[in-house]
Amino acid sequence: MFIQQLISPEIPVLHPEDSGDKALQLMQEFHLPHLSLVEGEEYKALIKEDDLLNWETPEAPLSSADFLNFRPVVYGNQHPYEAVRRAVQQHIAIVPVINEQNKYLGAVSGHELLEFLGNNSGLDQSGGIIVLEMKPVNYSLSEIARICENNDTILLNVQVFTYPGSELMEVVLKTNTKEIQSLIASFDRYEYTVKEVFGDMPAIESMLDRYQSLMHYINM
Repeated sequence: MFIQQLISPEIPVLHPEDSGDKALQLMQEFHLPHLSLVEGEEYKALIKEDDLLNWETPEAPLSSADFLNFRPVVYGNQHPYEAVRRAVQQHIAIVPVINEQNKYLGAVSGHELLEFLGNNSGLDQSGGIIVLEMKPVNYSLSEIARICENNDTILLNVQVFTYPGSELMEVVLKTNTKEIQSLIASFDRYEYTVKEVFGDMPAIESMLDRYQSLMHYINM
């Protein structure tokens, strides 16, 4: 899938002859703190609401503004994940989309990106979630997938999170079933640290109770 397939046709554009006041009016009307500035068919900049509010001459045309150097963009033939990355890194509500000739194709809203993630990453399907904690050197997706496969469990989504200052990483697994107690036991046998579990909680709690009872018996 290409990012241009997610372009939101209802997002307006600004033109160099538009005033700052008009830009603010459009932003308020469409509840967007960013809008693209387009001249002809060429993408020029992404206008921020904060810049407009701090502009001393909002009645002047945007072409005279000194804040037209902010230009985040993705190409239409890139994957939507690239737009998600750009939106998060740049803290922007819309992501402008262009082609290789700098022609403005449109923009993708944060809502469209969130909907894409929800509909195409397995997050919209029922299932359990397991959070593993490990050192990066011990991470092996093939082994994790094999453990899941041996427990007749399908991985719908895998996400890896690292945190500054920490030697550990988190691997979040979204499975196709909430009955994941046997899968948790398998991860334990392979010496994986199961940090958090979201699924069939009564079954999980029962399993943990039995496990704790067994360990108590062994340590007597």
